[in-house]
Amino acid sequence: MSVAAESTSTLLAKVLGRSNRALRYRTRAAHQALGVTDSEVELLRILRRHPGMRVQDAASELGVASNSVSTLVKSLSQAGLIERSADPLDGRAVCLRLTADAASWLAQIGSTRDEAVARALASLDDGDRAVVEDALPALTRLSQALLSSAKNAVLP
Repeated sequence: MSVAAESTSTLLAKVLGRSNRALRYRTRAAHQALGVTDSEVELLRILRRHPGMRVQDAASELGVASNSVSTLVKSLSQAGLIERSADPLDGRAVCLRLTADAASWLAQIGSTRDEAVARALASLDDGDRAVVEDALPALTRLSQALLSSAKNAVLP
């Protein structure tokens, strides 16, 4: 199928998928060395941005069920990467925080991802870099719309 015949949504899905795979490839060795899955890394990144987040809120942010996050939390707690504490506002709920080891590891992985993107951006000409920069607000809104639709999706 020619580029002209493919829809914007199809082309964008391909580009985003390839970009995501390339970034996962760049960080795969570090994930394996630490023994964490992509889903666990996603939860760690959310907790870095929102320390003290509750399991239910993390599930909402990830667009998954609370029991799925509970499974991730159990695994990450056993690995010494997150700490659980009682929510001061609701003793029945649990607040999640990164351990120092997890924070250090995420800083390293984040640098790896950032450096990979920075190198790719540097390989573009000034015009293409400007187009990418100008598209960031719209891409951010697209990402939010995709996350929102994933949260509201009903599986068959």
